[in-house]
Amino acid sequence: MGSESSSLRRPDGGLWRDLEGAVLLGGDARNVAEMRRIAAALSPHVHATVLVEVCGTAEIEPFDTGAGRVSWLDRTLDGELRPRGERLAQAIHAWCAEWACGDAPLCTVWLGARTPTRIVRMTRALLPEARVS
Repeated sequence: MGSESSSLRRPDGGLWRDLEGAVLLGGDARNVAEMRRIAAALSPHVHATVLVEVCGTAEIEPFDTGAGRVSWLDRTLDGELRPRGERLAQAIHAWCAEWACGDAPLCTVWLGARTPTRIVRMTRALLPEARVS
């Protein structure tokens, strides 16, 4: 981890490297560069999950999260293009059900700037504390 990534600040002014618990980075292919910077800045003790909605396999590219997990959510299923955000919303809902319920550790979610508003509202409603950027 370079000094540039280790000093990367969150929207609330804190440093990404200082987070604990589970971190979800969600967005579409246009957000991959920013998600890479954030993932590189995270502590190795954080459980990182990256969800990227894409339009076809041509948008899938290598993404190293260390010990974390990357899921590429292809909108082109069964020969049809699903609505923007549909697959991302389903994956975020599943992640929140797994990590934000009960005695789960602190959860933080970062969503790309073009994430549909309905998905941001849904995510905030699913988290026990408003920790969505």
